[in-house]
Amino acid sequence: MWVLTFIYFYSGVPYVEAVNSFPNMMDCFKARQVLSKEVGKGMGYFKAGQQAICINMEGNDD
Repeated sequence: MWVLTFIYFYSGVPYVEAVNSFPNMMDCFKARQVLSKEVGKGMGYFKAGQQAICINMEGNDD
């Protein structure tokens, strides 16, 4: 499972939100693109003080 995570600063305070979870990396990356259009600059880019990442929650811990 992959979790799309949105990180942003508001008045100098950092916030982190889990946006949604996905069964694979590609679906998560597609959702990241959509999120960048909704809250950022689009095309996978975000405004200053913002970023979104896809985090693998089921990795191998070797």
